[in-house]
Amino acid sequence: MKKSFAKSIITRSLSILMAAMILLMAPITSYAEGSDPVYDSMTLRSESMSDFMIKANRYYGHILSDTSSPESKRVLSMGAVYLTSGETLPEKFTVYLGKIKLFAYSLSKRKWIVIDSQPYPSGIRVYTLPWKNSKSKKCNSITYTDSYAKVDLTADEMKNCVLHFWGKTASIDKSDYLFYACGFEFWTDEAAAGKFTATSGIDTKNASGSQTVTQLYSSRGLTTQTYKRIQWGHTVPNDVYSKYKTSTLNALFENGQLEPGLYTGTEPKGTVPVDPYMKKTKLNDVITGKSALKLKWKKVKSGIDGYEIQFSTNKKFRNKVGSIFIDKPNATAKKFKHIKYGKKFYVRIRTYKNVGRQKVYSKWSKKVGVKLKK
Repeated sequence: MKKSFAKSIITRSLSILMAAMILLMAPITSYAEGSDPVYDSMTLRSESMSDFMIKANRYYGHILSDTSSPESKRVLSMGAVYLTSGETLPEKFTVYLGKIKLFAYSLSKRKWIVIDSQPYPSGIRVYTLPWKNSKSKKCNSITYTDSYAKVDLTADEMKNCVLHFWGKTASIDKSDYLFYACGFEFWTDEAAAGKFTATSGIDTKNASGSQTVTQLYSSRGLTTQTYKRIQWGHTVPNDVYSKYKTSTLNALFENGQLEPGLYTGTEPKGTVPVDPYMKKTKLNDVITGKSALKLKWKKVKSGIDGYEIQFSTNKKFRNKVGSIFIDKPNATAKKFKHIKYGKKFYVRIRTYKNVGRQKVYSKWSKKVGVKLKK
């Protein structure tokens, strides 16, 4: 028995020793100042600056605000390409914009997660300067591929202007998200190399995504080159940068996928949080009577707090829309009397769950046309 015990101790010791050797042999990722692009975005001096950046004293990145405002419901990643101060606009030139990602540090998951990921910006426009009285206009020529957008520009088009672009909005979880970060790829042709400055930022938006509430940060400026570069920015104070493993964003940008179950927003205006992974329901039966209706639907066994039933006389639910909430997750039927939507209308149903103070919805069921009996 003593021999067996001794053998067990030796075996365990060897296992621990081998594990330690493997750890020592493995490459360790460490970033010193000047070699971590995420860290550098807010600590190193701008490589180049536009006239606007000089007036705004943006020699370095700055954390500007947070998401504490009651109006701040969503976040949006964004970037800009300015003519560098002292440079002359080329007659014709091309800017390439690759993937753009938005990140949040999740307290519940204890890690950084991807809350929006696009192969190229969702919106690209030219804005007049100064920003205070800015007006936007469409770019004359944009070509989209699977992995980037090619923006062909002219000196006339960009005179006293900036190329501005953004991703898609993502919901703010104030009880879970502590910090935010954004990164995007950019490069140019030979004509524009060394002549422009790229910066990044994150805006908070109202619930519909239509109004800007605050800007969370402004990054330092990076000079455009013919090779692909990544512009970063974040809201992590320097003294806790390592504590929250912020340097892991470098790898997350390259390989990280959108966090499952998150809604990124398909339209900036009029949207509500929709979880594409949330369990759906469907209408099983529609029983009609004179100005009366009974609906039956498939029960969702778990993961929801209730149902929303929507009515409209419009097939696409664009006007004369009414909604009723059923706050019982076990419910499977509902009777309605004195319907006010006419004798013919459409109905659909979806599930919801309460997340903090807001409701997060599933996708809608297929709509059903209903004709009431006389």
